[in-house]
Amino acid sequence: MERRWIQGKNTVIELVIFDLDGTLVRLPVRYDLLRNKLKEKFNIEGEFFIIPTILSKTKGNDELKKEAFEFICNEECNAINELEIYEGVIKIIKELHSKDKKIALVTLQCERAATTILEIIGIRDLFSNIFTRDNYTNRYEQIINTMNKIEIKSNQTLMIGDRINDFESAKKAGCESIIIRRGKMKTDTNIGFDHEMKYVKDDIELKREISNLL
Repeated sequence: MERRWIQGKNTVIELVIFDLDGTLVRLPVRYDLLRNKLKEKFNIEGEFFIIPTILSKTKGNDELKKEAFEFICNEECNAINELEIYEGVIKIIKELHSKDKKIALVTLQCERAATTILEIIGIRDLFSNIFTRDNYTNRYEQIINTMNKIEIKSNQTLMIGDRINDFESAKKAGCESIIIRRGKMKTDTNIGFDHEMKYVKDDIELKREISNLL
């Protein structure tokens, strides 16, 4: 079978790392509720990012941190009742697995929610490694430690996600990346732009871009 090279480099993608929410599924977590509860608990004003804020507010207090993250985990698990699965990406994962590519998952959801979702979809056993928020609370660390654990170099790794943080973290780790926005890219002002970022709007485009890198 013909093997395609990465932008002229003599290296083939051997590891594909997938994000979970927004990439494989849509998990409708009640983030407004979470933020309001956390504002009350930690006396926060204005907008804030949930995970970094919890880490900052609970520094030196592991019990409080555990309590805050458990609250979020419960909400994530509750949201599974309205889970939407992106079947096109699931097919891509199965095709990659059939081609003997290593598949890994990184998610900032909790392990309990992630495991339940993968079991519902029926693809848990296709992943060589899974890192959740319970392992690392930083996407860059998730990517780096995935490559280290599977023993695959960064120039042999492709990250698939749906946010600018996925692109920036992959770039920092030395990986190729594809950002899937499902048609939202031009209207979503929160994602940010980078001329180096490769993005697609649906699963059909994603499959084509992946095939160009394998």
